[in-house]
Amino acid sequence: MKMKKLLLIFSFCLALLSCDRRETANFVGGATLEDNAEPPAVSLRRPKQPAAGDAVAAERKLIRNGALSFETSDVKKTKTTIDAICKELNAYISNESQNNYSSRLQYNQTIRVTADKFDLLIQKVEAEASRVEGKNVNTEDVTEEFIDVEARLKTKKDLETRYREILKQAKTVEEIITIERQIAEVRSDIESMEGRLKYLSSQVAYSTLTVSFYETIGTDFGFGSKIGGAFGTGWQYFLSFLIGLVNVWPFLILMALVIWLAFRWDKRRHKKTTN
Repeated sequence: MKMKKLLLIFSFCLALLSCDRRETANFVGGATLEDNAEPPAVSLRRPKQPAAGDAVAAERKLIRNGALSFETSDVKKTKTTIDAICKELNAYISNESQNNYSSRLQYNQTIRVTADKFDLLIQKVEAEASRVEGKNVNTEDVTEEFIDVEARLKTKKDLETRYREILKQAKTVEEIITIERQIAEVRSDIESMEGRLKYLSSQVAYSTLTVSFYETIGTDFGFGSKIGGAFGTGWQYFLSFLIGLVNVWPFLILMALVIWLAFRWDKRRHKKTTN
């Protein structure tokens, strides 16, 4: 019974805290102002604080990602140059793949670099292109989400602290289990929010550039190889034709017999007409 009273008192305190936030604007020097009351003649002026919008703009959280695809005259040399650029800018390649096609050799790379060097990275890599086929840069503003998650995280941590204080006063096993269950739920929310903040911070701190570059090779028609392939294909068709004939041999014999009888009948009719 005492535990239920403690929980009720805890809920009442939370309600009072929310009311205090809404009524803060009506307090001046600790005295409450009525709706129609005039403010006191003398008041203490607080130093002017920067506007909320200015603070947000100064600490704006931006995630920048880009993609660049181009043709190069020497794909291996370009790869070596990009590796040197990454080393120069303290960037790193998080993913890399190579594709060998019949007419070109292609490399795909995913480069991570600090946000302040992202534009410089694009500029240096683009300089290696013989012909740029595609370029895309995307900027996502996550400032609002960042602030919201931080605020909710602080509230959850305060709630966890209060639950732990109540847990110290629990007397029965049932009360302990109930409070620990609440603490576990709050702790799960806290870890989820901390993970989200960590991810956002990582994305803001490091930008990602996906690079795809290739070198055209073997552009000849390949006449000899195509002729050889054509002979092979023709032989396969001929064998298929023979197999088809074997499958329908009864019909071929019947057709030949009908043609022979028609020829004999026509020959006899022509002979009688002549006589």
